[in-house]
Amino acid sequence: MKEPVKMAKWYQEALGFKIRFSAEDGEKAVAFVTDGGGRVMIELGKLPDVLPLAERLSHHLQLHIALKSDDPERDAKYLVSMGARFIERCPITRPGENLVVLSDPWGNTLQLVKRNADG
Repeated sequence: MKEPVKMAKWYQEALGFKIRFSAEDGEKAVAFVTDGGGRVMIELGKLPDVLPLAERLSHHLQLHIALKSDDPERDAKYLVSMGARFIERCPITRPGENLVVLSDPWGNTLQLVKRNADG
């Protein structure tokens, strides 16, 4: 990750995550963010000589953060206005589902998910 502290602030502003800790020291940086309920924590880190994960994946759906959304289309428009980039509507869905794929400003994949009533 190139800018974990800046990225943590974006996740806080755009997605409502909470920053639990962040620090920068020259070539190194780290930030920990949690979801609204505090049950999921994501560690964002920068180390010299380590290529960001988003640059090592061959397809954006290999690894992504899935976020529950009541209205993925509306939420996608909001995130794009906050600097995210629209990628696609997910090609693999079940009836009644809506999945929209975006990337955050650093190229990490986000998936907005509205599942059908069965799950």
